[in-house]
Amino acid sequence: MENLINELYYGNLCPVEQMGGGTPKEKKILKRIYENEEKLRATLDEQERAILDAMKDDCLTVSSSIGERRFCEAFSLGARLMVEILT
Repeated sequence: MENLINELYYGNLCPVEQMGGGTPKEKKILKRIYENEEKLRATLDEQERAILDAMKDDCLTVSSSIGERRFCEAFSLGARLMVEILT
């Protein structure tokens, strides 16, 4: 257990990086999103592209925050399960 805690502390264990590139379905959806963004971006003026970029940044921030919260909730659930199993 101590080694696992040390690995977490020193940043050598990063579950997000180990998740991989996603499922084939997710990859297909992401490809479609990127393609549609490029089509949309080609029709926008500079000010509209800035708005789109700001919106994308906000979406990424919210998505990251949700992912972090879900990770913490899952980690807590796993810890509670282990405590219950051991008691």
